Amino acid sequence: MNETNSSKPFHLRDFRAEDIPDFVEAINLGYPEEPTTIEQMEYWESSFPSDVPRRRAVAEWQDGKTAGFATCFDPFWMVTPGAYWLELLVHPSYRRQGAGRELLAAVEPFAWQQGAQRLWTNGREDHLDGAAFAGAHGYHRIGIRFESTLDLDTFAEEPFVAAFDRIRAAGYTLTTFADERARVADADRRLYDLYDEIMVDVPFPGGAYPKTTYEQWRAWTLDSPISDTEAMFLAKQGDEWVGLTLVEIPPVGTAFTGSTGVLRAHRGRGLAMALKLHSFRFLRERGQHEVRAHNDTANPPILNLNEKLGYRRLPGWISWEKLNPSSR
Repeated sequence: MNETNSSKPFHLRDFRAEDIPDFVEAINLGYPEEPTTIEQMEYWESSFPSDVPRRRAVAEWQDGKTAGFATCFDPFWMVTPGAYWLELLVHPSYRRQGAGRELLAAVEPFAWQQGAQRLWTNGREDHLDGAAFAGAHGYHRIGIRFESTLDLDTFAEEPFVAAFDRIRAAGYTLTTFADERARVADADRRLYDLYDEIMVDVPFPGGAYPKTTYEQWRAWTLDSPISDTEAMFLAKQGDEWVGLTLVEIPPVGTAFTGSTGVLRAHRGRGLAMALKLHSFRFLRERGQHEVRAHNDTANPPILNLNEKLGYRRLPGWISWEKLNPSSR
């Protein structure tokens, strides 16, 4: 791709590795509450599966700034009903000049060429311009993924600590993946298998659910620059791993609970509560003052647990869908 038009202040071209710093700047200005780093983005690029179909485009301005970014690809981290994924971002200082519209037109057809029946994207619910843009280009809302935060400085665990006695009486113990990894030969694969079995029951909008290969899961969970096996907590009954909560402490921004879940046969026994409380103690010891979580509206149990613990609702992420025009 190499499109030029002297009447516009930008032209479209393919994404290059040297665009990453400008991309990170645009992300951090657009979403200052969830910043990223160049190192994290470079790792994401290096770990993106080479066999996943992907179309990308950027908008480069006449001043040399790459300020618009779009990509369309097969969402390899979940099982989807014939859907592709689209991401589009324009630097806040370069908006309302037509770049978003042209970037969308450059990458959106790729999904239909690959045989997708629908195209998914998301956007913050308080970004009203983004919501209006999605609606104007044929996308309709199919769900929302809540974001919430817990103030660890004011959180009082006393009303909930009975969960520890309850699980202990039922024969459960809590540990870290770091400890288990030191004594269990196939610990990495066992953690993946546990995660995979639990995540089947974690619903996404549109009938999707999380699912990825062991290699990709490992790249994100164990080999990432922000991976910390001390921040991965397990619930055990004997030697069987039955529940987990995975916490991330990024180099910038707020600590984040990536996943909390329990195997079906062990639910309703207080394990999720105990795992959450255990992770809060850990985060406080690490000097963290806040922890965030994302939870889909289609997952009432974890939403109810977080509400009980006192999480405060923040603007969520709207899930948008566009149907393949040829299938209507």
